[in-house]
Amino acid sequence: MNRATTFVTGAISGLAALAGWRYYRSHATERVDYKTLRLHDDIELRQYPAVVVAETVADSASEARSRLTSYLAGANEAKAAIPATTPIRTHTEPLELATPTQQESSTDRSRVGVYLPQSYSPKTAPSPDDSSVVLTVETPRTVAVRPVRLYPRVDRFEQATARLRSTIVDSELVAVGSPFVLSYDNAVLGSLTGRAEVGVEIA
Repeated sequence: MNRATTFVTGAISGLAALAGWRYYRSHATERVDYKTLRLHDDIELRQYPAVVVAETVADSASEARSRLTSYLAGANEAKAAIPATTPIRTHTEPLELATPTQQESSTDRSRVGVYLPQSYSPKTAPSPDDSSVVLTVETPRTVAVRPVRLYPRVDRFEQATARLRSTIVDSELVAVGSPFVLSYDNAVLGSLTGRAEVGVEIA
């Protein structure tokens, strides 16, 4: 494949992902309901209900979002559009790979999930056509969240996560699993605009 073909293919893929994401943003009408338990320093403790999640793991967040947008737009067993909700949940997780020399290396992949409306249950949520998109159920859980500031421009998510971890330790709370990002306006994660939070489940 020559450079021109590679460029055209990449451009078409990028435009398709952008179009799908604009569809998602225009159809995000519901927000996952939760109850605020208490505020502690700069974090908020929330109680979330059980909810069905469509999620996928991809090499990039944009690729993952494109798959989920297709699922919500009708690439599912019911061939029907599913109302989109907000926020979007994103984990960045390492993937161990074997190199030609059999040494292990690590690269980051994105696990992105969209919450289905509360009216959907595990029995009524339509199965995805794409086998890389799976449906899971998050049981009721307590989550500690901290807002991500618009600035600094660099490493703002990393800094917010570090402050969240520090506050949890100082508060003698017990975190479960790894931190994640909740994006509320569904903008591209890591951009300079948009409201987002970092969160982690609390035991």
